[in-house]
Amino acid sequence: MSLLNAQAISGSGNSKNKSKGTPIQSAFSALAWVSPHLAGRLAHFIWYRTQHRSVTADEQRVLDQASVEVRKYGTKSVRVYRWGEGAPVLLTHGWNGDAGQMTLLAEALVEQGFQVTAFDAPGHGRSSGNSTDILEISGFITQLLHESGEDTAVIAHSFGGMCALHALANGVRASAVVCISPPKDVTTLLQQFSTLLGLNEVVVGQLRRRLEQRFGEEMWARFSMLEWVQAAGIPGLIIHDSRDRYIPVSNGRAVHAAWADSELQITRGLGHMRILQNAEVIGSIKRFLVNPDQ
Repeated sequence: MSLLNAQAISGSGNSKNKSKGTPIQSAFSALAWVSPHLAGRLAHFIWYRTQHRSVTADEQRVLDQASVEVRKYGTKSVRVYRWGEGAPVLLTHGWNGDAGQMTLLAEALVEQGFQVTAFDAPGHGRSSGNSTDILEISGFITQLLHESGEDTAVIAHSFGGMCALHALANGVRASAVVCISPPKDVTTLLQQFSTLLGLNEVVVGQLRRRLEQRFGEEMWARFSMLEWVQAAGIPGLIIHDSRDRYIPVSNGRAVHAAWADSELQITRGLGHMRILQNAEVIGSIKRFLVNPDQ
């Protein structure tokens, strides 16, 4: 789901654009006036599109220390990274992210005595492709968790949390899950996406119908973190920032409320991305993984 892709395209972080609309919003408005059908088709195309970011020098240093495997998954090549020895932990990045964003956390967990696996999801990082969806990413997570076993803990950021919980809801097991900045359901993602692109109700309806053709009309109830965590039966830690502009903190609160065996940590001033590099957040995750039932 290309929420962050829409953010990048729309330039909605620019306060000067907010009052008069961004270029992409103006373009969609004009296209919708000419042909709502074409506007809906374009929105559907953007929904799946991904962007490959460049890793920083510090991220690359940690990635260079990993054991790297390139796997074929469907029609795509997926890059998997592994560090250390010990109890297994799987790191899952968010939309338009990659394993590089998780390297500070990977280093800390390896020092703590964990074996850490991360991957560039299909269409992300150094994996092949320029599009993907929740089914493809969660399918790959399922494969990795089957291999590492039920004692694997999962740490997932943003949309990666939805993908990981979707995998768990469909039969694979994990020992504990940390969700950082999770969206609560696909309806929330559609609302955010539509706002960022400035889609009117007619175009949103076109997009909804196209999504339902691919995933089924029941997708709005089926793709819900609130449903999945109720049946998870494992300990959870939700960490969310009060000033997250991409996924509002109300999403993290809702996931926590639905997840009986979970704890919630609210940070302040870290936003959606810097939360992954924060020492206090990393410390909380290490503590939770050492004793998730406490």
